[in-house]
Order: sequence, then C-alpha cells, then structure tokens
Amino acid sequence: MASFKHQGLCKLLGERPEFVPVLLRTLLGMKLPRKVVVVPAPETIRELGLPEHAADVVVAHRLATRRRFNEAFVFEVQLRPDRDKWWSWPVHLCGTRVRHRCPTTLVVITTNERTARWAAKPIDLGRTQGTVRPLVIGPEQIPRMLELHEARACPELATLAVIVHGHRPGSKRLGRNALEAVLERLAKKRERDRLLLELIMGSLPTKTLREIEDEMDLHTTPLLSKWSKERIAQGKREGLQKGLQKGLQKGLQRGRRDGRQEGRQRALLLVLRSRGLVPTTAQLRRIEGCTSSRQLDAWLQRAVAVQSVAQLFSQVSR
Repeated sequence: MASFKHQGLCKLLGERPEFVPVLLRTLLGMKLPRKVVVVPAPETIRELGLPEHAADVVVAHRLATRRRFNEAFVFEVQLRPDRDKWWSWPVHLCGTRVRHRCPTTLVVITTNERTARWAAKPIDLGRTQGTVRPLVIGPEQIPRMLELHEARACPELATLAVIVHGHRPGSKRLGRNALEAVLERLAKKRERDRLLLELIMGSLPTKTLREIEDEMDLHTTPLLSKWSKERIAQGKREGLQKGLQKGLQKGLQRGRRDGRQEGRQRALLLVLRSRGLVPTTAQLRRIEGCTSSRQLDAWLQRAVAVQSVAQLFSQVSR
C-alpha cells in the first residue's frame, strides 16, 4: 500500500491542478502562459498486448478559447530509488503524449535528496538516440520556511513544504504558518481546503502539533474543534494517517477506474467513426452512460466487424 506521503502528494496535485503552474514557475523557473485552463487528464495508458500503466498524476493545460491541450505534465511521486521506474516512466510519458497529442514532460517529486539525484539521471531509450530527462522537484527546491503572508498567498505550497520538511527539527514555525493560513481560509467557508488541513496535520510530528496547539490556543477554536480537535488532543497521529490513507486510496482507485472506463468509451467511438459509423444521439448516450467494463470491452471487439451501430447493440453479450 502506498505511504501517507505518496498518497498525500498525489492528492494535492490531482485535486489542485491550478497549483501546478505555480509549482513549476516557482520551484523550477519554468515559463508557462498566464491565462490557461489547467485540468487533470486521464492518467491510464492502455496498449494491446501490454500491461496497464498508470501514472501518479497527469495534468494538462490549454488556452481558455481552445479545446486542444497545449502541454501535459506527467507527475511521478518517488520516495526512494527504484530501477523499474526507468522502464515504466517512458511508457507514461509517451503514452500521454500520444493520447493528448501535445508535448509532455515528466516531473518527479521526491522528499529526499538521494532519490532526487537518482531520479534526475537521463534515461537512455537506445544508443543515446532518444533520451528522457526528468525534471525533479526535491527538498532543495521546496522551501523549508514560508512566512505567514507567503502561506496565505499559496497555501498549497505551504502544505507541500510541510509534507516534505514538517518532520525536520525547527519546522514548528513552518507548520504553524501553514496551519494558520489554512484555518483562515476554512473560516471563510472554503470547504475544499479541508484537504490541506488534513495533509498538514498528518505530516507534523505529534509533539510539534501539540506545541502549535498551545501557542495558537487551538483547543478553543470552534473551527478546529469541529474537524480535528479530538485528533490533536489525543495525539493519535498514526490513526489520522491510517484514516486519511484509506480515504486517499479509495479516491485514487475510483479515479483510475473512471479513467479506464472513459478510455474504453473513447476507443469504441474512435473505432466506429474510423469505419464511417456515426452513432445517433441516443446511441452515443448509451455508450457514454455504460459503466460496465466488460460490456464496453465486448462492444469494442464487435465494433471492428459490425455494419451499423445498431448491429453493435443487437448482439447478445457472452
């Protein structure tokens, strides 16, 4: 099972795609268009005869006036060196590039410098004629300290900093500023920022969390009492991590399942239209509304031989 840090980083990027341009500009100095729409992109790459490959997070951006993506980023969260990734990462990169027909960049996020140095090594695809050079965001790129005004300006970056550096000595001020910034946003009824609160609390040591509680007098704060007072007071950091880990795992599994179903639907429509078979509105609604992977696979197999879309549906499922 993936660790709390791994799933927390995936959740932060996957649920906050608007944070990605800030992350790339701030930590990597990358130039990106200012007025773009940033959305999560399907991350599952399926090829006939090959096992399924699922990237951690894929985010793409496009101009607000266009539907076609300008660029995509495959994010891989890597907490320790793993030689198998040198084989799977190029699959994620090339598969995403083919699927979305746009330039695609691999970005590796890690929480320790040893893994950062390993992940930055170029991946030779053969005789140095094709090379994948991952961009790496590690502890050296992620700020160890953010002042309160900086945490308020970008609570996602403050949360990321706590996830990576929150366990280090002297991290209490960082944790306090991040926590205060998020609590202020939650006080304004910004419910989606509850994720940031959970990630911050789960990343700080129990002792540090208690000290921040005393300094900020959080045990008298109704907002924190509503969501997390009991967890902090009892010091059950392990229980918090397990509960959040379970929720994150379910969310990731559901997202990947939905992505696989969408991929099957797209493939089915592509095969039909390539053969000159255009579904009616009702038929299109039936395909897009189907949630059975088995049924979609059966339709996809028949689509190469049927003479009409109606014939596709008239067949009896085996």
